[in-house]
Amino acid sequence: MKLYVVGIGPGDPELITLKAKKILESVNTIFCPKGGKDSIALSIVEKTIDLSEKKIITLQFPMLKTKQQNLVKVWNELAENIIEQATEDSAFITLGDPSFYCTFFYLYEYLKDKIQIELIPGVSSINASSCRLPASLALGDERIAIVPANYHREIDFYIENFDTIVLMKPHKTLDRIKKALKTKNCRVFYIKKATMPEEAIFSGLDEIKESDLDYFSMVVIKK
Repeated sequence: MKLYVVGIGPGDPELITLKAKKILESVNTIFCPKGGKDSIALSIVEKTIDLSEKKIITLQFPMLKTKQQNLVKVWNELAENIIEQATEDSAFITLGDPSFYCTFFYLYEYLKDKIQIELIPGVSSINASSCRLPASLALGDERIAIVPANYHREIDFYIENFDTIVLMKPHKTLDRIKKALKTKNCRVFYIKKATMPEEAIFSGLDEIKESDLDYFSMVVIKK
């Protein structure tokens, strides 16, 4: 058996790669993770690929900070579910790129010795957001830091040592990020749901309303 872990990009179905599309059209079974009621990944794929004859299996992923919880049993059960229901060729779809902050890797250790796994790259939210601004992430010998937004406490270190800083998922810490950046001489951008219909882009953080805060967001800081 073989499991393709397919990155489907940041949201725009036209950013699904030709290879990803070819694989998803060829497999009989598609596993799709979801953390709430619906699978965003599946809603993107179905805009491009006919799923009417596919076996679709949703996997409920825990909405918890995985490093703070004992989730060994959960990952083991999810992996067993994949092994039991996988067909000769199956696909696991994931937003963005499977090597970048992808929850699939919590399952990888439980699957790697039981099924052949191949990762299919996708357009990451970082690349999509920087292109939508537009802004260069790095030129020449410039350095870039990509960190979760709760590292805002160390913003002085990052600004001193890097030319571009990307803060992932800042929706819960935006006020603290604004405070940390108040005295810094930087260009700052906020983007939510890059390439999705609900996309919003802000130059600076002062005009962002509570309704603009979203899990699928990031702050890009340029010195």
